Amino acid sequence: MTSTLEVRVEIDANGRRVLTHPEADSITREVLIERAKAMVPALRERAARTEEAGRLLPETVQAFTDAGFFRIVQPKRYGGFELGVDVLEEVVIEVGRGCGSSAWCLAILGGHTWWSGLFDEAGQDLLFGDDGHVIMATNLSGNGRCHRVDGGYEVSGKFVYLSGCDVANWLCVGAMLQEDGVVPEDAPWFYMALRPQDVTILDDWHMLGLRGTGSKSVTADKVFVPQCLALPQFAIAEQEAPGRYVHANPLYAAPMLSFLSIETTGAAVGIAQQAVDILEDIAVSKPVRTREAGLTGATQSALPSFRRRLAEAKSLANAARVLLLDEARKLVTTMQAYAPQGRKMTPEEIVEYGLNSARLVDLCVQAVDHCFAAAGTSSTFLGRPMERCWRDMHMLSTHNVYRLDLMGERWAAAHFEAGGHPQTPAKGAPAR
Repeated sequence: MTSTLEVRVEIDANGRRVLTHPEADSITREVLIERAKAMVPALRERAARTEEAGRLLPETVQAFTDAGFFRIVQPKRYGGFELGVDVLEEVVIEVGRGCGSSAWCLAILGGHTWWSGLFDEAGQDLLFGDDGHVIMATNLSGNGRCHRVDGGYEVSGKFVYLSGCDVANWLCVGAMLQEDGVVPEDAPWFYMALRPQDVTILDDWHMLGLRGTGSKSVTADKVFVPQCLALPQFAIAEQEAPGRYVHANPLYAAPMLSFLSIETTGAAVGIAQQAVDILEDIAVSKPVRTREAGLTGATQSALPSFRRRLAEAKSLANAARVLLLDEARKLVTTMQAYAPQGRKMTPEEIVEYGLNSARLVDLCVQAVDHCFAAAGTSSTFLGRPMERCWRDMHMLSTHNVYRLDLMGERWAAAHFEAGGHPQTPAKGAPAR
């Protein structure tokens, strides 16, 4: 599915192809957010059907495409808007108020146009094509295998959890390099871009929540990948992605893990805010019933315990939103300061984004739990919006990136290994 707005293709003075979206110079953060807000009623209406389908619905994909949501962090040279990750998150939050699965997919598919901007110039020419329309689903772990052939590589393997793969026009997977059929201990590996028609998508996403994300497995069998679509993992690890030298915007010099830690948290905040919205509706529409008197004529908003739960949930969701947008803006401003100096983030700085993202997801889980408890038994029937919010949020929180215990350990390890913080008392020093 492509946008009804036509992208202009030109050749610049250096002989390079340049794509320009008609809205590239006029689009604003405010316009994008308003477009997302306007979609919320339709997304809520589609939420159950999205779950049943186990994937994004075609009408949702088209709406996101027409609104320009997949282009928010896409390089301008290739038909994008090249705005900040904070703008992407504000849009994802609003979408999450309508449908958690749709928000999760938009966060990944919309965020990965940034990822596409990390390949070298020849690779980006292929990825963005003549219309700049990229919807990329990914599995970035290196569990595939590849070997060298003329002009590139052949990749094989099974890759799990590719959210949005049913609607994607590119997939990106990780594969380690084999030599003579063996993977050496120090083997390099690559992030490789494939076309969906070259792989097999398995119908194996049958989960508690986020059912509409279609986060399925795909298998590849000796799929050819040209050299320019094989992005070396070491370049990403060393913050030396080729794309940082293709685009002047410091955003494309950001460490992968910092960006990806932020990327999907907007979905968590959106789901939490959706749960608060639902509870506010329940507050004024659900009558108070007692064993002795039956219906009392009052609504749940009259109950102090209900009001406290609602206030607690709202404050938690709001706090998560503030933390998320602060982190997203910090990444943008940090790279604006670091990139011109050639400065790179330390491991501690990178993993701190993961720690804070895990914390804000934890705040969202608490918010939804308060809403779920206050809403009552009638809201727990299968398919009810509050029940879906609870399942989606708890499913989201199981992702390794958002496990607070795991991210806390990773941050602490990086913090103490950075120096200046002795891990054990000096010899002869008293134990504390």
